[in-house]
Amino acid sequence: MSSNDPNSTPSNDRTLPLVAHCADPFLELTTVWLYDQVRSLRRYRSMVLTQAVRNAHLFPFDAIHDLSKVNPIQRVWHRVGRRIDGQHRGYGSVMRQEGAVVAHAHYGHEGFRCLSAAADAGIPLVTTFYGFDAGSLPRDPVWRRRLEILFDRGDLFLAEGPAMAGRIERLGCSADRLRVQPLGIDLRNFTEVSLNQRQNQVLMYASFREKKGHLFGVRAFARAFGDDGKMSLELVGDGPLRPDVEAEVSRLGIEGRTRFHGALPHVEAIRKLESCRLLLYPSVTASDGDTEGGAPVALLEAMACGTPIVSTRHADIPFVAPNGVCSLLSEELDVDGLADAMRAVVTEDGLASRLAAAGRAQVERQHDLDKQVSALESIYDEVKRK
Repeated sequence: MSSNDPNSTPSNDRTLPLVAHCADPFLELTTVWLYDQVRSLRRYRSMVLTQAVRNAHLFPFDAIHDLSKVNPIQRVWHRVGRRIDGQHRGYGSVMRQEGAVVAHAHYGHEGFRCLSAAADAGIPLVTTFYGFDAGSLPRDPVWRRRLEILFDRGDLFLAEGPAMAGRIERLGCSADRLRVQPLGIDLRNFTEVSLNQRQNQVLMYASFREKKGHLFGVRAFARAFGDDGKMSLELVGDGPLRPDVEAEVSRLGIEGRTRFHGALPHVEAIRKLESCRLLLYPSVTASDGDTEGGAPVALLEAMACGTPIVSTRHADIPFVAPNGVCSLLSEELDVDGLADAMRAVVTEDGLASRLAAAGRAQVERQHDLDKQVSALESIYDEVKRK
């Protein structure tokens, strides 16, 4: 299935059991992986419940219930009710009317907000954690208590990898209701491009947020290739810290070899991954505790393209892209380590090819969308039987 083919899913087959996906908003540009998950079920069909629909032209999906599109009185009641107890109004009745058999909340805060709805509909609630919901969010005492309630009342919890699962367990989730469910990507959307056909470019492909480590990345690039006029740095993404990164690029004197492309459509971003020499992803733990949680999906996409990765030992990155096998990893904040790794990928005979081949094999084995959808449907089977 291509992410550009909304008709490649059996979601309109009403003989299949229905999963109510709760995602707010649906969807941001950077959450293609969530769209793939929702639209790719085979033995189940999907509907989406949300408070806001965004980028619908990029993520076409028919079975969306936008609960902001109610009459003004209901909208006020929904908003007031959510302020009182944090729960979404209206979701439970939609779940009942449509005959949902499982509710799947995406992100921990959405899981809490859907507790009453799932109970009202009499169906189990599965909650997937993705990052900030297990990192910075629990630092808020109100949300820490809400997550404790979620762990007590929710039925099953999913994490992208073992590091994320450990963090969720430390927050109070029972280990017997916690599963590791790696993200999947549609490998048919990616082309392995020979490294000898690549341009002399280092790519950073991430939103400009503290946990993405852009400042350390541009410093590492300058240290690795400051005297090498052939190498350029390409930055794809946007966000609140972009002005800081632009200022650092200027301070380092590498603005002539650095290009800021802004946020690109997913297809164009993938073309950048296919044409660069390596992906630089220097993730760090942000000052507010925010982390990648699992691992950036860009790493999966890079491996699918056969693009070598230089990154950090952060969250589940070592699980997704093992050091020395599929990537070269440094400690967080280690500019010298990142610079040395980039130089090695570019200059050491055979290293880039070995990393590329191992990365493609890893993503085929552990992150193929079809395999992960099958595993997710088995999880739905499990909670339905309880």
